[in-house]
Amino acid sequence: MPTFIRLHQHLLKLLCLLTCVFYAQFSTADNDPRAVVESAAKAMTSRLISDKDKIANQEYYLENLVDELLLPAVDHELMAKKVLAKHWRKASAAQRNQFTESFKHKVIRTYAGAFKAFNGEKIVFEDAKYNKSGKKASVKSAIQRVGAPPINITYLLYVKNNRWLTYDAVIEGVSLVKSFRDQINQSIDEHGLAQAISALANEYKTESKVLVMAGGTWEPYISNKLPANGLAVNIVSQVMKRAGYEVEMRFMPWQRVSEGLANGEIDVSVASWYNQTRAQESQFSDPYLVNDLMIIKRKDDSLTFNSIAEFKQNIDQKNYRLGVFKDFGYGDEFNNIAPLVSLNYYKFCNLMIRDVATNNTDIALIDHWTAVSSLENKQNIASHLEVAPTPLISRNLHITISHKNSQYQQIATNFNKALKAMKTDGSYTKILEQHSYPI
Repeated sequence: MPTFIRLHQHLLKLLCLLTCVFYAQFSTADNDPRAVVESAAKAMTSRLISDKDKIANQEYYLENLVDELLLPAVDHELMAKKVLAKHWRKASAAQRNQFTESFKHKVIRTYAGAFKAFNGEKIVFEDAKYNKSGKKASVKSAIQRVGAPPINITYLLYVKNNRWLTYDAVIEGVSLVKSFRDQINQSIDEHGLAQAISALANEYKTESKVLVMAGGTWEPYISNKLPANGLAVNIVSQVMKRAGYEVEMRFMPWQRVSEGLANGEIDVSVASWYNQTRAQESQFSDPYLVNDLMIIKRKDDSLTFNSIAEFKQNIDQKNYRLGVFKDFGYGDEFNNIAPLVSLNYYKFCNLMIRDVATNNTDIALIDHWTAVSSLENKQNIASHLEVAPTPLISRNLHITISHKNSQYQQIATNFNKALKAMKTDGSYTKILEQHSYPI
């Protein structure tokens, strides 16, 4: 099978510095492109230093780092189209998709290898220069080297959906896109378009450790209908990526998740509340969220409480019907409440709160954010209901890792370290903000 020519060794060593400018996540077109690339360089060098041990000890950590930090601000689809050039129109839709995905992995792996050459060089930037429309810009920079001439790099950016995205870089007069284009053209000339694309796909597959992760629909935390599959899935996926793992998310009822953890078909449960039985079968991580479980009641219900003890006292012998979710492990505090009420089990939050409003259930125990989100979308029902001001129960939300995975303790350790780092550097908070989670 054909293989692609490697970039010139000198160019490859410079790519680690080039990639610093690709981290412009969440920047808008109103930003000065120079400020974008300068802040990006600082962010990347910071991670190279802080994650030095992980880079040294986790085989594919660098690739995950590139994917996490750089790809969101690189228009790799446009780059792929420019690289394939005249052959793009000849390729079928399937071939284009295959090439674009494979090209993305080529970029990731090339950059990840080049990171090893980083040695703390200082980078000096010039002011951005714009084209007439103001929708494209170039930023010149020079890498200052001790005892050697500076290396000149010009970064090319353009505006897409009100964001500056990088689409090429010119290193000492050599375009990165052109370098990749020369490689693919040689392969196409020698072997034809179809075989060249297949060769790229075979050579540049992701080698990251892939963990199978699963969870049942629980909006707004878990759902394949929500952005990033919901807040819980997004947090766990990003923390896992920081820890050096890729995840494959599957949606299924909790019973199937539990069975999958037990037999090893599932590596990770995305959302679990702690209990001793599960702890004997799976490894719990540190908590990544806290669920405050609130009582939802009708406005004409006089029930009040300031503590769980007061709640138990005020519902005792009142024949309250309490709505709860089926298969949720609410914990020991709930188990002490359960004998005092009649439990009505539900699969769906909307049905539960509707039954409270229509007096088919008296009260419901629901996570605060879930309740607020559901009521916001059901104003006709919400007008009859209210959320009690005091949480009845608070439960820490964890991932659990199957003991069938021989690396379960290491996975948990890496997850916990990555979670702590993301909370420290602010990336965890950014995820919460993206989902409008009440902080």
